[in-house]
Amino acid sequence: MAHIRISTVTISYTAVFFLLLAISLSALTSFVRVQTYYTSVSVQPNVSFNEIIIPTLQLVPSQFFYYPWTLLTETFVETSILKFFVALIVLFAGVNYLDSNWNVTNSSNSNSADAKVVNVTAKYIIIVSLLTNVTSVLIKVFLALAFNAVDLRLPLSHGIYSILMSFVVVFKQLSPEHNLKLFKVWSIRVRQIPFIILCIATLASILLQSLEPVIPIYNNFYISWAYLRYYQFNVTAELLPTSSSGIQQTSLVKGDASDTFAFIQFFPEEIHRFLKPVCRAVYHTSALLGLIRPFNDDDIESSNLRTIKRLNTTATSVTRDIADRRRQVALKMLEQRVGSAGGVDSLRGSSAGSTGDNASSSANATNGSEEAI
Repeated sequence: MAHIRISTVTISYTAVFFLLLAISLSALTSFVRVQTYYTSVSVQPNVSFNEIIIPTLQLVPSQFFYYPWTLLTETFVETSILKFFVALIVLFAGVNYLDSNWNVTNSSNSNSADAKVVNVTAKYIIIVSLLTNVTSVLIKVFLALAFNAVDLRLPLSHGIYSILMSFVVVFKQLSPEHNLKLFKVWSIRVRQIPFIILCIATLASILLQSLEPVIPIYNNFYISWAYLRYYQFNVTAELLPTSSSGIQQTSLVKGDASDTFAFIQFFPEEIHRFLKPVCRAVYHTSALLGLIRPFNDDDIESSNLRTIKRLNTTATSVTRDIADRRRQVALKMLEQRVGSAGGVDSLRGSSAGSTGDNASSSANATNGSEEAI
């Protein structure tokens, strides 16, 4: 991975790019706002600085058709000093984490590998932030037309909220059982972080009586998960050597069908029974509309095995307790899949005389889709 080392700090080129983008766009927006404010005050003394809007850089729902690039720049424009520094910290840590984990293995050409990493990371950030901003605008337009509850002339000002959950979802995908120490006192598991952030965003919106930050954070959370679950192409090592020399080969895999990355796994087990019917309905509807490719049993089992292999590979860098817990969770999910498949096989055997190959294939697809939510 291409990176820059400053003293003891290592930062990837991709992180440098997004940090410079956030700094330059935020600085440019602030500069133009200040200049516009002083110009406006000379004509209209009662004007407030908060009323100054730069639609060429800020995403304004009523004007984004004239400035479509703001659907991208919105994520990297901060008008609040506090949010600006939070954005720099999130981008620095998040992009570096993606680059260090989305590495291309077994490549004989290191330059091409580095380029691939940069491409995957940048592509992911751009796609999910763009889709998050688009859906946020559509929600604001709907609320304005249906309830007259939103002023479409005001900018979104979501900033880092449009990309925050993208890093958290990947963190949960790759290290679900990792523990984070807060102030060396509290310990929190990574898999609990997304739900905690969603709760904080909901509470903040209720207290502030505002749609921010709940809309961008919820949008970004679901879009990031859906992209990683069904659409992202990953270069992964084959489960077994396929060449006569025993060299591990790589393959291109679309999405992550593992049980540990199912949508309901982001939430406490106590509410899984309420979420399952909703998730199942959304899954089957999306598959029926052709928005996603339904997973079959082979997809899910292969992804589960890759997850176990990845956790075993990273076990050397974590404590034995954490590594054992990771393996136990992955094996538990795999055992549930095997048990579910055994039940379906028994059902098929009892009705083999009255069903044909098409019915058997349909049962197999249904079994795979039940756990793909």
